[in-house]
Amino acid sequence: PPHSIVAIHGLNGHREASFTADNGVLWLRDLLPEAFPSARILTCGYDARTRGPNRSQQTTSDMSVNFVANLSGFRLSNRTNDRPLIFIAHSFGGIILKNVGGTIQ
Repeated sequence: PPHSIVAIHGLNGHREASFTADNGVLWLRDLLPEAFPSARILTCGYDARTRGPNRSQQTTSDMSVNFVANLSGFRLSNRTNDRPLIFIAHSFGGIILKNVGGTIQ
């Protein structure tokens, strides 16, 4: 079956801006589909602000639980939960991914 590729940004990142080059190329959207034409490419955002008065109050555990719930719910509602997953995790996104272990449906 085709794969789903899921990108998770790091601290103070953004689900699109973190994967966009200075020239405006969002490589997940603009380049990756050429290499994996049958893959569904997703980005997952979370509140990653660590500075200022509006910084996130979520714990790592909260972020991990929300990530699993959102991704699993999306996959079930779109009937794509049979697709193998490939993850691209940047910085703190890797810690979130490590925390979820094998719990994604």
